[in-house]
Amino acid sequence: MIHTDRIVLPARRGPGIIGRLLLLFLAGAPLLHAQVEVPPQPAPDVTFAMDAISFADQRSASSRIDVFVQVGYDALSFVKNDDRYFSSYELTVTVYDSAEALVNEKLWTEEVKGVSFEESVSSSAYSLTRRAFPVTPGRYTITVVMRDLESKVTRRLLRKILVSDYATPTFSLSDIMLISRLTVTGEKKSIVPNVTSNVGMVPDAIYLYFEGYNKRNVSAARFVANVLDQKGNDVLSVDTTESLKPGRNEIFLRVNHTSLPLGDYKIIVRAFDLDSLKAGADQFIGTTNRAFIVRWPGLPRGIKDLDLAIDQVRYIANDDEYSAMKDAKTPEEKQKKLQEFWKKRDPNPNTPRNERMEEYYARVEYANKSFAHYIEGWRTDMGMVYIMFGPPSDVSRHPFEVDSKPYEVWRYYDINYDFVFVDETGFGDYRLLTPVWEAWQRVKH
Repeated sequence: MIHTDRIVLPARRGPGIIGRLLLLFLAGAPLLHAQVEVPPQPAPDVTFAMDAISFADQRSASSRIDVFVQVGYDALSFVKNDDRYFSSYELTVTVYDSAEALVNEKLWTEEVKGVSFEESVSSSAYSLTRRAFPVTPGRYTITVVMRDLESKVTRRLLRKILVSDYATPTFSLSDIMLISRLTVTGEKKSIVPNVTSNVGMVPDAIYLYFEGYNKRNVSAARFVANVLDQKGNDVLSVDTTESLKPGRNEIFLRVNHTSLPLGDYKIIVRAFDLDSLKAGADQFIGTTNRAFIVRWPGLPRGIKDLDLAIDQVRYIANDDEYSAMKDAKTPEEKQKKLQEFWKKRDPNPNTPRNERMEEYYARVEYANKSFAHYIEGWRTDMGMVYIMFGPPSDVSRHPFEVDSKPYEVWRYYDINYDFVFVDETGFGDYRLLTPVWEAWQRVKH
């Protein structure tokens, strides 16, 4: 079996030198609309992400947590020196057990040296580092704190992880690592871990990496992987057979995910003893799983359904555009039509980000949180106005007028227009009285 002894940890994605780390072992409902004056902030594509994966620790015969930390360049402050840009940041990774007692902590400084201006502001460039923590089986909490040494801004991430017992079972599987890029050179494989768990921009197929610990001398195993959607439906499966050796085995599993629409998924891998299968037994001997997501850059995590994402653009799409998206038959065609819709509205088409799409879906997410009543917030009249026009310049509330029902007035100074909402039922169900399309024409022109 081809031995993998390298994880490629790129100093940045895109132009530039790809750094490599040689490893001996791989892994080794209240009325929330009262807050309408606060505009939503679109979430950045990739600025700060982590992944925590457990493996058997070959040196201690117990377990190990590998923590990968990805820091986007657009989360850092750069200093210019001779037409190149430099930055540094401090990372602290802390491991707590289930009783919240400190198990281990590591602190170190990372430097980004001599990048171009374009790289320093790129939303796709990042640095990636790894630290390993020997542990006993159990539940742990991992915290990662990143401190920009120039701006002094601090960011924090938290992840809970269940570490399996790899020493006792006669056959077991490690956690799954998602791979962004796999390169084969001779008998060695170099991999770039996918720390964000988002496979939406990975072309063709993703690779899974996991280890099989074989103490029962299984000569070959059948690995069956099933991808489940949010409702638990089996939407994709992969079936492959691998020869095994005693002890530690490295398994790479290719999964063509390109047919998956936007959403959250879980992949479950089960291992079956091939000899036992031939004898009629079908009980799996090991299993592992992990979650992943399919997203485009700029879409918030709240967008998990392609049909819903299409429905939510109906406020700004013309009839032909909306019909083309709604009439698409396959997920691939729907995704293509929606991408084309937003591409035409991209204010900076030469950059990876689509700021207009980001802002729009950030407004949708805010509307869902702030204006939901008997229906989703984005479907309400207040949600519609907020999504189309953004936060109002001024809000005048009249909840207790003697001779009228509760009402609100939203004023938009930039288009010189007021929207009036009336609560006809008295239960917070505010309905729009003012025509919206006249105001929309002012925005478009």
